[in-house]
Amino acid sequence: MTPPSTESPHPLAARLITALQEHPLDAPVIEVGTGSGRNTRALVAAGIPLVGVPERTPYTQLPGGSAHYGAALATHAYLHGATAKLRLGLAELRRVLRPGGRAYLTLGSIRDARYGLGIPLDERTFAPGEGEETGIPHAYFDRDGVVELLSGFELVALDEVDADATVGSWAHPDGSDGRVHWFVEATRT
Repeated sequence: MTPPSTESPHPLAARLITALQEHPLDAPVIEVGTGSGRNTRALVAAGIPLVGVPERTPYTQLPGGSAHYGAALATHAYLHGATAKLRLGLAELRRVLRPGGRAYLTLGSIRDARYGLGIPLDERTFAPGEGEETGIPHAYFDRDGVVELLSGFELVALDEVDADATVGSWAHPDGSDGRVHWFVEATRT
């Protein structure tokens, strides 16, 4: 299901747009996991040069050479995958970001109601055994786990947020179910 074109961008996308309006970049932004397009539409409308990476492209193999992008946005891609894959994906993101480039990311929190449910793949990752995301790994972290995962980045902001209101009904038509995410703003070192 596709959301209406009037759907607001994710709060991290709005934060990125505001930052880039104040301090424009001389390099494009990479959006990892374009999803329904709500963030893409907002970034394009703001006149921000953008390279979108759809979900079918592995986040462990991003387009662009080393230090190619000025900033990154991923509002759901890094919620999915086992911990080892997330580490590889974030190392790849670090590779394609310029030094000092900002990354705006969501990660799963251990306070999420789904933490520990489903098939365990590692100590932090579980794949639901039923429902619309059957078999899709979801990783969850405490604050220390987020800090460790983001090696090579300097944290600017790390907020644990009730995410039910930011998840579109097209993504999870079953409604609110206690989602808690980390909203991360980090700089590539």
